[in-house]
Amino acid sequence: MDAESSITAALARLGAVYNDPPRVSRDGVRLLRSPLGSHLRPTTSPLVSSNGDATPPVLVFSGTVAMSYKGTTYNIPVDIYLPPQYPHRPPVIFVRPTPGMMIKPNHQHVGSDGNVYMPYLTEWRAQSHSLMEMTVCLSSLFGAEPPCYAKPPDSSSGTSNGGGRRRDQFATAATNMANTFMQGVFNPNAHQQNDSGSGGGGVATPPSYDSISAGNTPPTTGNNNNNGYGQRENSNDDPDIRRALECSRIEAELADAKRKEEEEERLKEARKLSEAAEVERQVRVEEELMHELRSKLTARLQGRLSQFYGGAREVISDDLRKQTKLERGSDDVREEILELRRRKEALERSHIATDAATADINSFLRSMENDAEIPVDDLCQPSCVRSRQMLELDAKNHAISDVLYFLDRALVKGTIPLDVHLKTVRRLAKQQFMARALLTKIEQTMAAEGSGRNGGKF
Repeated sequence: MDAESSITAALARLGAVYNDPPRVSRDGVRLLRSPLGSHLRPTTSPLVSSNGDATPPVLVFSGTVAMSYKGTTYNIPVDIYLPPQYPHRPPVIFVRPTPGMMIKPNHQHVGSDGNVYMPYLTEWRAQSHSLMEMTVCLSSLFGAEPPCYAKPPDSSSGTSNGGGRRRDQFATAATNMANTFMQGVFNPNAHQQNDSGSGGGGVATPPSYDSISAGNTPPTTGNNNNNGYGQRENSNDDPDIRRALECSRIEAELADAKRKEEEEERLKEARKLSEAAEVERQVRVEEELMHELRSKLTARLQGRLSQFYGGAREVISDDLRKQTKLERGSDDVREEILELRRRKEALERSHIATDAATADINSFLRSMENDAEIPVDDLCQPSCVRSRQMLELDAKNHAISDVLYFLDRALVKGTIPLDVHLKTVRRLAKQQFMARALLTKIEQTMAAEGSGRNGGKF
């Protein structure tokens, strides 16, 4: 299955995780077709953060990224996660060491959990950054400081074995060393398998921690089967061992020269691809910028023309309205003068009537000064039993409305819980309904008898 088909199948399994699936597919295909991304394979897996939260399954590129350290090429196992917000959020990269590897402590760009931190991810921009460029930067950072190293070999095996057994072990070790330098085939599952004693992994073992610290990188084998390797200095006089080591050295030199040539070719191709991607990115940015400027200019011109047209139309309409008003102005003025005269006469008559009513009120107040004050409850007296009942029901109806209003206010302020509010409102609503129904029934009865209520008079 080619790169595009495998990514399309993975995105189909994920569903609607990404907002821009074409961009995800396009970046993924370019990554897998690049020299440094050819050893990666797309799969799906949840992305678990440091606090334990996990996202839905996302697209993951799992495999190895080649790095060149002191003239030797090593394959570093990595997992590249694309978060659901990609490309607006940068990818998340983890170094996944095999059982024969260890992450270097206090690494500048790799945490103890394998999480990769580098400036390219910190400065990530969706418009200008890509997975292919990220992988080139990753390989360069790993080449400057390898993120992991080979675990120290188990040298606890005894030295009491015979010389024939030590000779076979040294020959096997020398052959494995030569095979390690000649490795060039990628095993996509190599960093997920147990490589103890297998002797045939496809991932070149990184240099040892002491070699990284000391600044020299001796070649190491790709397995952990080193029984008898610690007695090499005691067996240098054996002719078979010397010949095997000499053959290994020659094969290693030839393989190293070939690997350097291949690395130079890969670097040249990577530079060409990076330059082509940069040119393509610049062209795309310029096209987007031109399109944005053209859209802004068009929108601005359309807005200006629309504003000018609307203003001119409003001015013409206003002038026409003013002309119509002026034509009818003289008639309106004459009618207003007549209306004002009529209002003046009416106001004079109202003034005379107001003076007379004021004199009557003053006379009434002077006569009521010595009388006792009437209670408020006695100001309105019903004329019959039904009128009294209607007055009480009407007062109860309005009182319940006030209580419901204040209950709503108390619920909004959080003074009373929701269940108490609902129970109280249900009970009061029943009472209010009964009061209104009885009030309506009394009104209908009094209307039928010819003594209905008019405007609140009982």
